[in-house]
Parts: sequence; C-alpha cells; structure tokens
Amino acid sequence: MLPVYRKVTGHNVIYAVTPRDEPKRPEPVNPVSLALAFRKMLDDGTVISQSQLARKVGLTRARVAQILNLLKLPDSVIRNLCSIHESKEIAFFSERRLRSITRLPSAKEQIRAFHDLKGRAAGITAL
Repeated sequence: MLPVYRKVTGHNVIYAVTPRDEPKRPEPVNPVSLALAFRKMLDDGTVISQSQLARKVGLTRARVAQILNLLKLPDSVIRNLCSIHESKEIAFFSERRLRSITRLPSAKEQIRAFHDLKGRAAGITAL
C-alpha cells in the first residue's frame, strides 16, 4: 500500500501517490496567508459562500470558519505572521495555537498574547 497525500494548488485539490522510497511530508502552510487567500476568493466572487469555499478546497465549513477567524487579529499581528517563511515557525504558529488569541476581547490583549507566544516560539524554533 502506497501513502497518498493531498495537495491544494490554486483552485484544485490533487491527490498524489508517494513512492515508498520517497516519503513526502507536506510543508506547513501559513494559516494567515491561507485565511487571506480564502477571503480573496470570497471577495472576488470565486466562491459565493464559506460552504462553497469549503467544498472547493476540501475542508469542512467549520474548518474554513476557524481559518477565516484569524483575520480578526490586529493588522500588526497579521503582517507579522505573514512575514514568517521558516517551516518550523509556520508550524509553531498554527491556526489552533492562534485560535485562543482571536477570542480575546481587545486588540491590545491580542497583541500582548501574540508577543508572549512569539517569545515562546523563539526558544522552540531556535532548536
């Protein structure tokens, strides 16, 4: 049995077989960049609803909503997250880890929590 992985390119979902001698591990995707891409698809009319977007990208509606909720973060945090390109850092700043910050009531609290998280990331991603 060969491992199969799913890759989303543009507007298509591609399923590919990974040869046994070449195990592929997908690169982590920056969740904020993904949220911005989803918002663009909604804004430019590529899709008309989050449900249609979910079907198009192969996710659940709830997962799409979780990803889009990242756009509730302050602009400075979003810019900071978009500037991350290292795989370890992208993996650290997962949607799940950022989710609790989006639930904080004020931008000031969100920024403070993000800086705390960023401090933790510095120690972990330096390994």
